[in-house]
Amino acid sequence: MKRFSVWVIPVAQVLIALVFVVLVYAISWVGETYTFKGSSFEPYDPYFGDSIYLEYDAFKGRQDVETGTVYVSFKEGEEGYAVIDRIESKPFFGGIRANYYDRLLYIEEMGSYRVSQDEIDAIKGKQSFTVQVDVSPWGMLRMYEIESNE
Repeated sequence: MKRFSVWVIPVAQVLIALVFVVLVYAISWVGETYTFKGSSFEPYDPYFGDSIYLEYDAFKGRQDVETGTVYVSFKEGEEGYAVIDRIESKPFFGGIRANYYDRLLYIEEMGSYRVSQDEIDAIKGKQSFTVQVDVSPWGMLRMYEIESNE
């Protein structure tokens, strides 16, 4: 029994880590893919990190909710880019947690994109981007591709 109890905690930790890895990939397996049009308010700078910070056109404008934490879902707009479908102050199934303040919606997971070494030359000095995002039915999202519009 003593030999078994030594392995219980490490095995449980490994299983929990594997569940989180599978959960991230499950977003792409069962989620919807949306295309967002974004712009960089701080261009890529190799000296200060490997992330680019983005703002999205679909997130600007007055919404009928209180300032603070909101939940939002998306649909594909007429131009092929994602637009806000539903926004509420209370959680709902499929809603992504966001912050709304001063006519701007901010989703923390979409605020920055980590740039891989392969993508650096394609985005260096650019300001306008198209970003592919998978959104799961349970409200998680995964950004996986960025392309310059310029």
